[in-house]
Amino acid sequence: MRRLLIAVCLVAAALALPGCATTPPSMPAPPAPARALFMIAITPRDADDVTRLLALGVDVLEGADGDTLYALGDDVLLDGLRAAGFRASIAESTVERMTAAGPADTFFAGYHSVAEHERHLEAVQAARPDLAVIINYGLSWTRSLSPTQGYALKALCITRRKPGDCALVPGAPKPRLLVLAGQHPRELATSEIAWRLIDLLIQGDGQDPDLATVLDTTEVWVIPLTNPDGRAIVERGGDHPLLQRKNANALVGSCPLTPTVGVQIGVDLNRNSSFHWGEVGGATNPCSALYRGASPASEPETAALERLLGGLFADQRGIALTDTAPLTASGLSLNLHAFGDEILVPWSFSTCGMRACPAARRAPNDTGLRQIAFRLAADNGYTVGQPGEVLYPMSGTTDDYAYGALGVPAFTIEIGPSRGPCGGFTPAYGCVDAQFWPQQRTALIEAARLARQPYALAQGPRISVTSPVSLTVRAGESVTLTAVVDDGLAMVSRLSVGRPAAQPIALVEVSPDTLPWLPTARPQPAVPVDGRLDGPREAVRVVVNTRGWATGRHTLYWRARDGSGAWGTTTAVWVNVTR
Repeated sequence: MRRLLIAVCLVAAALALPGCATTPPSMPAPPAPARALFMIAITPRDADDVTRLLALGVDVLEGADGDTLYALGDDVLLDGLRAAGFRASIAESTVERMTAAGPADTFFAGYHSVAEHERHLEAVQAARPDLAVIINYGLSWTRSLSPTQGYALKALCITRRKPGDCALVPGAPKPRLLVLAGQHPRELATSEIAWRLIDLLIQGDGQDPDLATVLDTTEVWVIPLTNPDGRAIVERGGDHPLLQRKNANALVGSCPLTPTVGVQIGVDLNRNSSFHWGEVGGATNPCSALYRGASPASEPETAALERLLGGLFADQRGIALTDTAPLTASGLSLNLHAFGDEILVPWSFSTCGMRACPAARRAPNDTGLRQIAFRLAADNGYTVGQPGEVLYPMSGTTDDYAYGALGVPAFTIEIGPSRGPCGGFTPAYGCVDAQFWPQQRTALIEAARLARQPYALAQGPRISVTSPVSLTVRAGESVTLTAVVDDGLAMVSRLSVGRPAAQPIALVEVSPDTLPWLPTARPQPAVPVDGRLDGPREAVRVVVNTRGWATGRHTLYWRARDGSGAWGTTTAVWVNVTR
């Protein structure tokens, strides 16, 4: 028993856990001396090992390689983990990843500051008020105490604006995709992905038929900084970013104002949501990086986000834990985090056992949730599963609130690998454009396409246009369009759990100028290149005659149905008719 207590206190020395403190609880802890940091690999023997690790308050990172978990720490934490009986080793020493000085209003060689993110939103709204409007949906913890400190919480609603759009009422005319970033502010790349998504939609108008269709049919809500107070703390480190995970609430605990690994002020906003708060995976020690807060939705950022969710999405699920959302449910929520190359599906709070979550501990819409996640993973190659299957269980998460309280399919995307120059919380800025954005771009647009009825549309095939997406013909001429229709999931990681079976393609059609799900659509069937529709992947073509068409741009909408009767998402092309 004495040996175990010593081991626990060794871990506590790196985590400022109560019961092993050397300074009075009422006094702020002294700044920790600088130590070499390591990526520590921890290989649990079983699910009980994971539970014991989380109960110690270890800052287990949101990334895994198979059954191996990671924590960022020094030799004290490494020794403490080993003494406590965990299989722990150094996976990688942290390295400086700065490559060059960045422009003004950036830090760490290019990452945008809070001020620059706010200016970006203002500039987009000013340049394209027909497409974008800023919605202030709440206040950060610091701003809630003082009107001259902290930040307003800002979301950007992007759509081709018509009356009724971008209003915080759940019965809005268009379906909605919500993309959150920066909830854990030390995860630097997530806010940069949000920045690029905004620019892609705004700049793609008039340039890309798929993006124009998204703007016509869907509201995309983007929050680049869900936790701006925390991001401001990260920025204080300049070219050596401080690893703040939580918000800036300095009134809980006696924690150092300068964050260290696993020891910092604040509340973890992704453990503070009010659905199944206070269960597994959240710490009770206020100085732990995983501190869940004093009560459900205790933090102004959490309460504001839950109000926003309620304003964006109708309640589409019953109150019982086993109630399902209907197949026709609308809306989709994505929470961008780092790292681990994973897409996590509800329930987060279920303790499953590694890669073996029983049916009773899966969400009632589990099949539909996984189908959506696999559709996104087909673009980025990420591992799909519940946190308890591919990572570790956690409670009080935003995803569980969005799905549990409202029935909205909600997912965490863990961006980036665990190791290497593009790994961890602070990858080189060049990794954003070289690796992360290319991985996420198509997945995010597919999420916008799915938002109308994600549970239903994720069951159907996807279409990749192989002919030019913008063609010009003379009035009365015919145009040949080609595409590949696929009901499979070629890129998905082998570590994923619950991969759906592919179905044969049953029908492919093109609808000129009218969205194909509307009753006024007049679709024209496409034909298989090999003469038969009998497999899950088919090359198809269609010849469209423009006789009687007015001059100007026409939009043609592709969609396909598989053998189960499920229609997939819609893809658009433009045909420009001249005299």
